[in-house]
Amino acid sequence: MTKAITIMKREHLSLNTVLHVLNQLVLDLESGRLRSDDVDYELIEKIMHYIEEFLDTMHHPKEDNYLFPALLKKTSEANDVILELQEQHEKGVEHRKRLEVHIQAMKDKHPGQTEKVIDALKDYLAAHRAHMKLEDTVVIPLAERVLTEEDWAPIDAAFNENKDPVFGDIPQNKFRKLLSDITFLAPSPIGLGGGRK
Repeated sequence: MTKAITIMKREHLSLNTVLHVLNQLVLDLESGRLRSDDVDYELIEKIMHYIEEFLDTMHHPKEDNYLFPALLKKTSEANDVILELQEQHEKGVEHRKRLEVHIQAMKDKHPGQTEKVIDALKDYLAAHRAHMKLEDTVVIPLAERVLTEEDWAPIDAAFNENKDPVFGDIPQNKFRKLLSDITFLAPSPIGLGGGRK
């Protein structure tokens, strides 16, 4: 397994952990166990900031600028899938920004926003899970099969520069509380599974 694939899989695991916390928010709001007044908005804002800073500005651009072009140059086998993934990267940024607007409106107690946050989060979670599944089941196996060591060298170098601000070797100070909260809420192997039942 190449360095880039190891990093991508680790980053997908990290993202799944963060998505688990957002999914718990959906379940809690939907069931009424959590009211909008009691949401930990600081935690949610940090998660959105993490997604913006890491996923949207580091992880996805490395796929768009290194992995996907290498695959498109080597084979036409997954052209449609790669184009779809690239579009999803662009839409994901817009989707996150819309979600942040709804979360802020819920925080500001605008009527009907809790339902909008639930719906927007469900869409966001489903889109990310489908996106990662395509990468894990189509793109990564194809890349392992068709790319040579020479093809992998610049991809490995690019992904090796990624420094996960939460789950990396040294979490950034501004994300330390997020890591602590996620470690409590998320399931193993990353967390302790302390979410609400």
